[in-house]
Amino acid sequence: MSSILKPPSVMKSLRDAAYTTYLFNQCDIVSTLCPVIAVGTVLAGVPSMKAFFQGLVWQQLHLIAFEIQNQITGLEEDKLSKPNRPLVTGRLTIPTAQNIYIALVILSLWNSAEHGLLACSIFHLVSMVAYNEAALAQYWIFKSFIGALGYVAYCWGVTVIYDDGRPLSQTSVIAVIMSGLIFTTTVISDDLLFFFCGLISYPLLQGHAQDFRDRDGDAAMGRKTLAIVLPQPFARWSLMVLMFAWTAGLVFFWGPPVAFSVAFAGLAALTTIKFVVDYSQEADRNSYWWYNIWLIAAHIMPLFKQIT
Repeated sequence: MSSILKPPSVMKSLRDAAYTTYLFNQCDIVSTLCPVIAVGTVLAGVPSMKAFFQGLVWQQLHLIAFEIQNQITGLEEDKLSKPNRPLVTGRLTIPTAQNIYIALVILSLWNSAEHGLLACSIFHLVSMVAYNEAALAQYWIFKSFIGALGYVAYCWGVTVIYDDGRPLSQTSVIAVIMSGLIFTTTVISDDLLFFFCGLISYPLLQGHAQDFRDRDGDAAMGRKTLAIVLPQPFARWSLMVLMFAWTAGLVFFWGPPVAFSVAFAGLAALTTIKFVVDYSQEADRNSYWWYNIWLIAAHIMPLFKQIT
């Protein structure tokens, strides 16, 4: 009888593990996973199934490790803004999550060594520890910059794996750095924006696209983000200014066809109009989804430089 019952039990455990992994990763599918896959595909070409799977495993080992520790440190915030996450719902205890985190870090380093990406993995690990364990994400001057370093690491590693272990080309290096710059200027705290305003000019002021949807959670944690501190109209219209500045700059630099440029500008317009028309957090979640579609399109642009 026990042998008959065992397979369903194993299958249930696998399903539970897969679903828990999905819950840790849910918010990253559109915002990180898809853009990074787009970057790797554009810079290295369409990967083989083997390379695609290897790149996905590499990225997930690093990304889920980050998310587990990030959700441990942000548990109180998640209780308000993301109540379906595994630690909030009790699917995992904090000690269990911590053990999984350590295991994933070890696996990610081993996996990176297999692909000649140990330096990339250490780069990611240092930025991850600085962001989470060292709590530098609580400080305006570090949060977006360190987050961008992690984003650069994902693009770097996946591109190399898709390109069968070849080092990044000059164009790839430029594209990966530009991805980090986009991340920095579109996921940025209000104090850093004021800092840039003082040093450079008002047009560099850009809304914190990601934080509009998380205002309640950020307020509960005492964070000062653009979406909370500044008047809503000012914060949202500044987002429009910088998104269109990035749109124009990327079109000029990468030189895509007219049809793509028009569609890209249309995405920027749709996204920013949605942000400035409806201020509810539910609407902001939908607007942020469209923002990430724009971001994916931005990461496709290096393809046109390679074609020409």
